[in-house]
Amino acid sequence: MEADVTIVGIGGGAASVGFGTTAYNVAVRSPYWGSRAELTEVLDLARAGAIDVHVQTYAMDEAPTAYEDLRGGRVHGRAVILPNG
Repeated sequence: MEADVTIVGIGGGAASVGFGTTAYNVAVRSPYWGSRAELTEVLDLARAGAIDVHVQTYAMDEAPTAYEDLRGGRVHGRAVILPNG
């Protein structure tokens, strides 16, 4: 039996991969980007509640704080600056 595991996103976390940590004959991928069709699929999954999306929002005037939080490791998921927030 073969299996494929694809880690989507770069929001943090860790996955142990190697001898004794994954099943035999498993392929693990962690792509940095994908196609437009794959992006659409991931967005559809998020809208359907099939995946958990972590977002911290900031108003435009809080942009420097967002960067400080990112640099300090205080953002879990994505930092999103809202132009009308």
